[in-house]
Amino acid sequence: MSETTEKYIENLLQKSAKQVYKDIPEHLEISAVFDVVHPKEEFGDYASNMPLVLAKQLKMKPQEIGEKIIAELKKLDVQKLFGEVYFAAGFINFRLSQGFLFKNLSKILEQGDLYGCSIIGAGKKVVFEYSSPNTNKPLHIGHTRNDTYGMACINLLKSQGYKVVSCEIINDRGIHIMKSVLMYMKFGQGKTPESEKVKPDHFVGRFYQMFAAEAAKSEAAEKELLEEAQTLLQKWEAGDPEVRKVWQQMNQWFFAGVKATYEREGSLFDEVDYESEIYDKGRDLVLEGVKKGLFEKEPDGGVVIDLSNEGLDKKYLLRKDGTTLYITQDVYLWHLRDEKHHPEFALVTTSAEQAYHFKVLGKVFEKLNFPWAKNFRHLPYEHVFLGNSKMSSREGNTITADELVEKVKGRIREVMNSSERVKASANNDKLVESIAFGAIKYGYLKYEPNTRIYFDLDSTISIEGNTGPYIQYAHARISSILKKTPELKRSAASLKILEPAELGLARKLLHFGEIIEFAAKDYKPNLLCNYLFELASLFNRFYQEAPVLQEKNDELKSFRLNLITATAQVIRNGLYLLGIEAPEEM
Repeated sequence: MSETTEKYIENLLQKSAKQVYKDIPEHLEISAVFDVVHPKEEFGDYASNMPLVLAKQLKMKPQEIGEKIIAELKKLDVQKLFGEVYFAAGFINFRLSQGFLFKNLSKILEQGDLYGCSIIGAGKKVVFEYSSPNTNKPLHIGHTRNDTYGMACINLLKSQGYKVVSCEIINDRGIHIMKSVLMYMKFGQGKTPESEKVKPDHFVGRFYQMFAAEAAKSEAAEKELLEEAQTLLQKWEAGDPEVRKVWQQMNQWFFAGVKATYEREGSLFDEVDYESEIYDKGRDLVLEGVKKGLFEKEPDGGVVIDLSNEGLDKKYLLRKDGTTLYITQDVYLWHLRDEKHHPEFALVTTSAEQAYHFKVLGKVFEKLNFPWAKNFRHLPYEHVFLGNSKMSSREGNTITADELVEKVKGRIREVMNSSERVKASANNDKLVESIAFGAIKYGYLKYEPNTRIYFDLDSTISIEGNTGPYIQYAHARISSILKKTPELKRSAASLKILEPAELGLARKLLHFGEIIEFAAKDYKPNLLCNYLFELASLFNRFYQEAPVLQEKNDELKSFRLNLITATAQVIRNGLYLLGIEAPEEM
């Protein structure tokens, strides 16, 4: 069955209802007004409110409708799929047959890494922009949330068959960039990352922080430094050789450093654009919009888009002197992406502080009639805090992405060294880093993107509770069991499932594909996180209640090996989509 079980049930219900009530008006879209949900365990695996919905439309009792639809369902020979279909409290309830659960276990083992994937997005292209840092500082803890969220969304979309172009726009010009250039020209004295024995992007960041420190000495000092930085920007725009040379050198250092961070965290880009190459572009697109009556040219020469009738304000697209603005650059950037990729969807994730900018930008795209304008979406996320403190790269009170990883790794080693059982693993840097990234990424992704995160080190690395290491540990535990068992036949067993823990685990595995589809459609990796936590919890319950290694019955033992092998596969597949490794030992 290529479609999800939920979608399959929706189609069955719609078909049965139309067969029973042939006089339902053609315009009535039954599938759009009823739900198929996962009820409490005592009510089965799926339930639909269709009887309640149709009762209002047909002026009949829900029970009468439900019983008639159930009778029609049974004519469709659904018993192979459902062990039980019954009416209760206005709902049609479905309990999956154990044979179907066995069949799904075999499906997981056969499909392996592809289990849960679909082709619902086949033939559709998505341009997804994320990260997009400034070149005056290393990536910090907030960037890590952006990168983690962006890659998880991209992985989810790809799992559903979408062709995704991952991209970023590097902010490598402007007054803020000139601040670090100015400080290097004043105090650099030929220093390099090599001479200072520091990572290249961190080296550049020191000069950005230096500007803030120097400016804080007095109001006069701040005013003078800002004027100097503005003068450097003017020289840069005029192509001054000396300024350009220092700027290029500092950019090269930044790129060398951030590339290493990207590789470490698993962030990948299909294409990279640079603000310095397009900052003065987009003017012609805006002026063409003026000719078409899409934008207004004011008496002073400025060009605006008036969105006051749409709950927004007037927004300048060109200054009165004809120079471009940040939004003009964005219009041109997405024009280039449109010409190059012709996407169906255009997505960008940034801090929630930029939400208004992207609302306006989306309206500009609509005015310019970009084909995908209605499918342009800004995916905002909230800030990450250490304790209760908001961080600032300029003031130097932030923690960089690299520092965060090392801090988490250090704490993990401390915990490992405190236990004789895993003490030796503390020296396995690859394993420790895998757990660290599992903790960090899951620690971001388990929350809704619009939720503020107060990062707590100890709770994030715990192997108990809703954490990345907890789920990684479940996978490692299964791997340990499988290594201790002889190679048994991995075919689905025909025996009756006796233990509730086995039944719960088998049912949960079936829902994986549905969860991925929902998470991809709504850009919510937290749905997958919740699922993996519940799956790992069910496995741990199973591990306590239904022993594998001690089981004497070969058929039952084979089934349980089947079950945990499938569970490990689903955990591995889910963690992969979140950008997290599934270690075989911890």
